[in-house]
Amino acid sequence: MAHNIEKMAYVGRVPWHGLGTPLPRNADYDSIVEAAGFYRAIEQEISSPPMEGPIPDKKALFRDDTGQYLATVHRSYQVIQFEEVARTLVEAAGGVGCIFHTAGTLGPNGVRGWLLGELPEPMRVRGDKSIIKRYILGYCGHDGVTPIILKNVATRVVCQNTLGVALGEKDGAELHIVHTSSARARLEEAGKAFRRLIQGYEYFAELANSLSTIRVSEHQLHKILDVVIPVPQDEADHSRLLKGRRKVIELFHAGTGLEGIRGTAWGALQAFTEWADHHRTVRTSKDRNAAATRLESIWMGSAASLKHQALTAIADQAQVQLAAA
Repeated sequence: MAHNIEKMAYVGRVPWHGLGTPLPRNADYDSIVEAAGFYRAIEQEISSPPMEGPIPDKKALFRDDTGQYLATVHRSYQVIQFEEVARTLVEAAGGVGCIFHTAGTLGPNGVRGWLLGELPEPMRVRGDKSIIKRYILGYCGHDGVTPIILKNVATRVVCQNTLGVALGEKDGAELHIVHTSSARARLEEAGKAFRRLIQGYEYFAELANSLSTIRVSEHQLHKILDVVIPVPQDEADHSRLLKGRRKVIELFHAGTGLEGIRGTAWGALQAFTEWADHHRTVRTSKDRNAAATRLESIWMGSAASLKHQALTAIADQAQVQLAAA
């Protein structure tokens, strides 16, 4: 089995290029598991001298192939293997034409695994010349913290802005399953969740088309910035925040591929997303791959949270404008 952990060959601006293994077209479950290096997490009891015997409420997780330590978790934690998530997604996707084309592992010792599929028929937004590819992400961790996640990671092709992560569970854009005793049963229901994600794309398309018709003034953009990138009123050095705000304003006026949507609420979302995905500084440690850290931020971390805040603030401003019309 190949173990492709944080493999690097960063190509272009697509965040996951070089961070996973390209899969053969129509790859089946076994091919995905082998190509991505989806090892199994094994459980071991742990002890701590001078205590005799194992610690009663804890256990440790290790990779079955290399023996590397992954995490210490509560005894109630139920291990869901990467291969189980992959199997569920492949089976659920069979009736909707989803093609899984990239998979891999991220984090220390490959503690988190992911699988990316693409739905047919890209989205189109009124006035926007760029298509939006409809991706579905399956994500799971053996770190004791990361749940099983199925998520919409729609990506605007012209600028490679990852937009779907701005939506949440209530929008039908993602599903979280925690590693408890019911996790395996809930995973078996993920076929229904997969259908919900597809329906969530319908909501996303309606929202995007609505935002594309609403103008955003410079004053409104600054009000949105005050919510998403606020600058505290104190004596500290906030040059990084001010630089980020200036960059968003620049991208709002001259970002990638804004012809037809410049000055709209949809264009404003592109400005925040392009900054979060491609320009914002991502802090990483010496032993972490910078591109891998950025990818996790885009999908699950601070960049995803920032885009959710931006979409909420933009939608609020749009509602105010519509109410005043």
